[in-house]
Amino acid sequence: MTRNYYQERSTSRDDFRRHHRSQNLASSRIDELAMLPLAEKKELIRQLLIEIGTDVSQNDGDPTGDGDQTTIPTVEKRDVARHLFAAGGDIREHFVGAEVSMFAMACATGSLTTVQSELLSVKSTAVQPFSKSEELRKLFETRETSMRLSPLLLIVSVGKALVTPGARPQFQCVAKLLLKNGASPVAKDVVGKTIAHYGAGGMATKTTLEVTDMCIRAAKSHHLFGKDVKLQGLKTEEMNGKLGVVGGFDADSNRRAVYLPEDNKEVWIKVENIFLQDQDSKCQPYPLLTDIQDRLGSVSLQEIIIPSEAPGTIVDQTAEFLLKKHNTSIYTEDCDGCSPIQMVSGMGQLAGQRAVSKLVMEAATKKGRETRKARKQEGLTCANCNDCFDESKGEKLLVCSRCKVVRYCGRDCQVQHWKEHKKECVKLSSQSDGVTLGPPSEFSLGDGMSSLVHSLRGGGSNLSQESEYKKPRGKKYNEKFVIKCQGNEASCPLLIYDQTRTCQFYLRPEQKGFKEILQAIRNEPAWQGRKTFMKASFDKSGVCTVYPEKAGVKSHYKW
Repeated sequence: MTRNYYQERSTSRDDFRRHHRSQNLASSRIDELAMLPLAEKKELIRQLLIEIGTDVSQNDGDPTGDGDQTTIPTVEKRDVARHLFAAGGDIREHFVGAEVSMFAMACATGSLTTVQSELLSVKSTAVQPFSKSEELRKLFETRETSMRLSPLLLIVSVGKALVTPGARPQFQCVAKLLLKNGASPVAKDVVGKTIAHYGAGGMATKTTLEVTDMCIRAAKSHHLFGKDVKLQGLKTEEMNGKLGVVGGFDADSNRRAVYLPEDNKEVWIKVENIFLQDQDSKCQPYPLLTDIQDRLGSVSLQEIIIPSEAPGTIVDQTAEFLLKKHNTSIYTEDCDGCSPIQMVSGMGQLAGQRAVSKLVMEAATKKGRETRKARKQEGLTCANCNDCFDESKGEKLLVCSRCKVVRYCGRDCQVQHWKEHKKECVKLSSQSDGVTLGPPSEFSLGDGMSSLVHSLRGGGSNLSQESEYKKPRGKKYNEKFVIKCQGNEASCPLLIYDQTRTCQFYLRPEQKGFKEILQAIRNEPAWQGRKTFMKASFDKSGVCTVYPEKAGVKSHYKW
């Protein structure tokens, strides 16, 4: 959990040394906390938070909120935050010494009876709408320990570690009860960690995934909590037009509570039937909970890519939970510029969890197919009038005879659009004609290419270390075939080969065609701009021409 994602991105020996020193210093600073009594530990953590740029005064003045959530600015400070989170701060000492509220203790230990009792006690003196009750807000959102954990965060962070022998904790039931009465599913701790970071990260368990799933669903409509709304589209006509205030979330039905002042009652309504009274309100839905970044820019998916040896963790199931069930983004970059897709690319495949890496790559392939389908649909639109056409129904568009890219519904539209298209046509037509690469003598596999190939192929390359700048076996001269192009650095060579590996070479940055192919690779979203497929051909003189405008990922390209 404490590994630095940016370590793979070091650009020089000085960078690596700086990162290494940063890790060691952060580790030693956090190790100092281990044997301190609670009072001293709290004070040292406070000083560490100040050092990494946290406004502790803002946190002190916001006992029921997220407090200061500004981005942590430097590598060294982010390292301290990572180690503080991994060590748990002073959470253990607070619970061992019973230095938390009774309600927090009950939530963290899954004591449903105690939670119900405390909740009924507070609600007996509160007035409707409960979503605007300050007493209930204090109960559900008061932050505990130096890590500033809300009751819901306590369930997924320390709950599994506080279970006593013989006890039968009811964490899921407690979480449902909290959400149903208005607890925030998007609460953050002192370093910006959400319920998803704690419950669906490197330390996830079956129970925490279940609780996180509830919170993900609740977060999708939490922006409505406490807002004045109007009911519409209900089958019961007399309910349409009713005004109310939105309350908690029912995890069993995915409905929201709405208190109706006129009828003095609370009803449970589907989210699609709830509309803000103020149509000009800037109230926006929260992002997917698993895509919300902490103060380091990290998401929980990044944590499970790094191998974990913690007992009881379910990394593979967590990856399926994030990627297959909830479509977590694989492109979210942290403050060090590293995303999940980059973490499983190249050398990352050797360091990360292989099962998780496979799921990330499958998600990338799926995204590529969707993007390609959308691009194809965009191509079936007249460039002048924007009318859409469906080729499956026999509808055809005219294609510009010069660039062979832009389409029109008829001659009239093509003529009208020519003035606007003229300059673009010249550029597109040059690309359609292909880009001729340098002569064969310029290509050879130099020193270090073996490791590059090994990295790009995940350690299992079938590529030869000898350059084969020639048409593939079985292809005729000037016959187009598919090539795979890999690499995304402007200062590094591009690896190019066909499926048979009888054509394989690499292209240096100074050689003709490098910029065009690199741009085509970077424009391919399915692989985070790391590789793509395109057409190529060889003439009788042995010169290769590539066609970058044909770049794209196709579902049947598996090599």
